Amino acid sequence: MKKMTNRILIPILLLLFLFPISASADDWFESERGYYTLLDENEKELTVMGWEVSLKDEYVSSDNKHYIVTRVDKEKKTAYTRLLGEVTLPAVETDPESREAVQQNKGNILLYCTHNDESYVPTDGKESIKGNGGIFDVAEAFQANLRKKGIDAIMSRDRHDPHDAGSYRRSRRTAVNLMKKNVPVRAVFDIHRDAVPKSHYAAKVDGQDMTAIRIVVGRRNQNRKANEELAYKLKAVSDKNYPGLLKDIYFGKGSYNQELTPRSLLFEVGTYESSKELAERSTAYLADIVSKSMYGGTVQKHSPKTGRPEGKKTKVTPINHESGRSGGGHGFLWMIGIVAVGIVAFLFISTGSRERFSRIRRSNRQDYSSFLGRKKKK
Repeated sequence: MKKMTNRILIPILLLLFLFPISASADDWFESERGYYTLLDENEKELTVMGWEVSLKDEYVSSDNKHYIVTRVDKEKKTAYTRLLGEVTLPAVETDPESREAVQQNKGNILLYCTHNDESYVPTDGKESIKGNGGIFDVAEAFQANLRKKGIDAIMSRDRHDPHDAGSYRRSRRTAVNLMKKNVPVRAVFDIHRDAVPKSHYAAKVDGQDMTAIRIVVGRRNQNRKANEELAYKLKAVSDKNYPGLLKDIYFGKGSYNQELTPRSLLFEVGTYESSKELAERSTAYLADIVSKSMYGGTVQKHSPKTGRPEGKKTKVTPINHESGRSGGGHGFLWMIGIVAVGIVAFLFISTGSRERFSRIRRSNRQDYSSFLGRKKKK
């Protein structure tokens, strides 16, 4: 089964290296410092976002209300939303023997930091440290806490500077290499910190101060459904066990490299004004949420009419990391189709296609060589 997985996965990853999907939509960096404010239909503040908000972005609040962005005022950095309804999370009864479940359901959780310069001012002294930001320490704390749960967590400290529109293109190489070297892959998490006032991330769990965490899902990739389901499951476990830790879920217009595999999420752990120690403390609880959500526990469906639990409680079915269920198979087919369409469009529609095709091949040669395990050129 592992050989079959590699036969399917590796050619697709090679295609994505040679003909990468544009990452320009994933640019959260703006020339002027600031953040966007999301307002509901009564112009009441819902939340703030440390990057540019786009039309049709979606937001699930702490009380699980689902909004869609209907208008954006870029000058005022204000986004107006419409309420779509309320998200019904799965009812979750967690299994105290989740560590045993972990041992029975192997699979690696992979961690990396696209914006590796991100830091925490109270602890690190500045908000950005090129090449070695405090976000690495938070990701390593998360890795250690996952391992305490018996989970095989692997983290990359690869750098993707500068913090610009090309960051996700560069971190894509890191994600692909992690996936290549650590099959089977259970999940891939990109660890960040936000750039908004710390009051929006203040949290107290089990009587301890810590930072809240935001989940970000890319809405422009074929794995959205699988990633959305995982995000909702994580929030259900958090709401039941550690209310307020997972503050909300944002669906941004980018892909954030989440098209590479299902069960791929981005976590914002605190903000630049937060203490790094509080962010590290939060990762212990996040690790427990991941463990319970992905390796053990039971869920019970709610009635869409009454919102109340109905039917028998059922064991959480561990995600099949080998066959790529829960959207994995369809995701692979989707990627092949997108790559094929992109190649055809590029060759037959764009002007000067031969010359530009040659440039693309040259620009991706380093990525291709890296994927095959060859020595990089300095």
